[in-house]
Amino acid sequence: MRPQHNLVELPAGKTLADVLPVFKNVEDERHIGMPTPVCAGCRKPFTAVRKRRKAFRLYPVDICQAAPVAFAYSLCGRCWSHYQAGGDRKEALMASIDAFSDGSEATQ
Repeated sequence: MRPQHNLVELPAGKTLADVLPVFKNVEDERHIGMPTPVCAGCRKPFTAVRKRRKAFRLYPVDICQAAPVAFAYSLCGRCWSHYQAGGDRKEALMASIDAFSDGSEATQ
């Protein structure tokens, strides 16, 4: 079955610098902008109950050929558990994050 998203995970045993050499000498990071107020997986707003649990980073390969750039998208605990569960739940979450990064509506 072909994934319904354009995201590629780092191969096991590989580092980001192995795949994108522009990250080889990166020692620090700078955050620009504010985190989104909603989960990148389910699009529900973060609240005192639904907290940010993990950040999912995307590294756009076309941009990263010239500069080390990453986009971080926050996930709630429920969406993070879908990622950890693997299988169809993980694939659906990755498709949702991919759509979120493109500015599309949620389909979960």
